[in-house]
Amino acid sequence: MPFSSRTSAPGLVIGAVAGLFAGALVLVGGAPPGWAAATGLMLAVPLAAFGTGCSALREHGMLRGGAFAPVALYWVIAFPAARLVQDVGTRLVLDERLDWPPHPLAFLAYQALISVGFAIGFVWVHERLLTRGAPR
Repeated sequence: MPFSSRTSAPGLVIGAVAGLFAGALVLVGGAPPGWAAATGLMLAVPLAAFGTGCSALREHGMLRGGAFAPVALYWVIAFPAARLVQDVGTRLVLDERLDWPPHPLAFLAYQALISVGFAIGFVWVHERLLTRGAPR
């Protein structure tokens, strides 16, 4: 199963843009630019990595295209992990302390619920915009 840029590009782009969009929302919300940049990058990097993995799994038939449930299951695990990296990493960069979010199990459960919405967006963007015209 070779790894190629065509295989990984859609998920990489979706993850990076989603993370940077989160940083932009933090900036619009009134946070200092450094805080917004840290927030965006700390989410963009893991989402891009997990998005790359999801695209590769879809391209190689391990997560079927056109089927939502397998992708949703992938993101139920990957999205909370990405958010945990963002939360812990942002706290480390901005407060210089390594700490878990308050109530970590509740945090992860909530992120798992939110992941379904992210999975819907991921599938839609992946199938409708980024892979349009790409040979299968």
